[in-house]
Amino acid sequence: MTAKELKKYNLIITLGYAELESAQLPTLFGELAANDFTTAFEMWVYMMTTSSTRLNEKAISENLEQSVWNALSNQSEAKFKLHFGESPTAQKLVYQNCATAVQNGNQSFLVNLILASKIDAAGEILKFISANRTQNFDYGSKMKTIIEDVFSTYCAKHGTAVPSLNRKQTMLLLEYALKIKGPNKNLLVQRIKELQ
Repeated sequence: MTAKELKKYNLIITLGYAELESAQLPTLFGELAANDFTTAFEMWVYMMTTSSTRLNEKAISENLEQSVWNALSNQSEAKFKLHFGESPTAQKLVYQNCATAVQNGNQSFLVNLILASKIDAAGEILKFISANRTQNFDYGSKMKTIIEDVFSTYCAKHGTAVPSLNRKQTMLLLEYALKIKGPNKNLLVQRIKELQ
């Protein structure tokens, strides 16, 4: 067994015993990703899966989802996006189970899918978001955040004051805006319809 392999298995064992709140978690994942990115990603999904009932706790979710997301992305953003994009399990855990759904990296990931017209992939994630029942998760305000981010990102990228989305993009946003219950619904539906 090589020194690299020994280090990999030592990191896996250390992560297996790590507390979910441990400040060392992102560092350990960063080290494992530098050693073997695929193993680090799989270990992340494994830890989120075995701790899925605790992902609704803000502190756990911030550490295990957000901080590890950043550690893996910092190691290789391209590899992370590829692995995450191909893992419905990871997507469901992040967007449906985490208290940190629709924040920071995971929010940008979704917005970029919508703007890249990857409608099926974005639709799956929006389905998970609409099923998120974690405490203090407000679907209406999260959809408002997503739609505003899609609009502002588009405008910043294209140097325009008004976004110009294609029909599939607007229909996707409209479908999930119509599921909102509460004050954001009419305003967001109207803003999306104005783009058509």
